[in-house]
Amino acid sequence: MKKYVSKKMITVCVAACFLMVASAGCVKLERPSLDRKYYTLSAARSGQAVYTNGNLENLIVRRIKVSPRYEDRDLVYRVSENGYESDYYNAFFVAPASMVTQELKVWMADSGIFANVLGTDSMGTGEFLLEGAVNSIYGDLSGSSPKAVINMQFFMIDNSDADMPIIYSRTFNKEVVAKSSSASAIVVAMNKGITDIFSELEKDIAAVVKVKN
Repeated sequence: MKKYVSKKMITVCVAACFLMVASAGCVKLERPSLDRKYYTLSAARSGQAVYTNGNLENLIVRRIKVSPRYEDRDLVYRVSENGYESDYYNAFFVAPASMVTQELKVWMADSGIFANVLGTDSMGTGEFLLEGAVNSIYGDLSGSSPKAVINMQFFMIDNSDADMPIIYSRTFNKEVVAKSSSASAIVVAMNKGITDIFSELEKDIAAVVKVKN
């Protein structure tokens, strides 16, 4: 009798253990997924005149560097004078450096200033090199009106000269008021700021290489 009861108790315990493991597994499967949203940075050429008498020289656009404060994919907000927060639930689809570099290359190619616009992954050569850095790109929620803040710096180098002198440099600061403090509105304002910067940069570069409409 004692032996029978012992076996029965063991069976019940084993069954209970299996039920606990199964229940734990069910809990994990039913855990809700995180609702993350993704955005892209882009520069929309709309109404800007292109240069129809561009020169025969090539431009190489080097990879744009982004400050370590803003190089991650999560959106960054300024929430007080010295306080910043990253937004895990709203992020860029890919790293900002990759998007800004690609957008700049396409923008300059569409400008008509140069015969060809190449990236650093190309085997081709160019008479000019364009370098840039994004020193800041964030949403400012610390004031009465939300806005996107962007600071970019560009250098153009004469690659045809053995000394590779810098023939152009400029820092751009843009603050674009957003329609709301939502992530989507902040990104729309960022894209407006980037477009304005690229438009001014294009005019500057055209003047440097002496291309006119």
